[in-house]
Amino acid sequence: MQKRKSRRSFFKYMSVLGLASFYSVPLYAKTAKEIVKYQATPKDGQKCEECLHFIPETNECKTVEGSIDPEGWCNIYFKKP
Repeated sequence: MQKRKSRRSFFKYMSVLGLASFYSVPLYAKTAKEIVKYQATPKDGQKCEECLHFIPETNECKTVEGSIDPEGWCNIYFKKP
């Protein structure tokens, strides 16, 4: 005689599979430069090199994709404290 699986065990296994797929995907993706209106020149004295999101070692941004000019600017600029 074959053991029947309960609905409860089915949902338990499905939830585990769902969580596994969630952890294999990044929690956030970087935003395209066009969306944040990135420009390679400063605006009103604000520069990427002074922004909280800028990573100077690699000239990258934590939130915008691609290489970022330290003299650039975008509309998610947030001055470092």
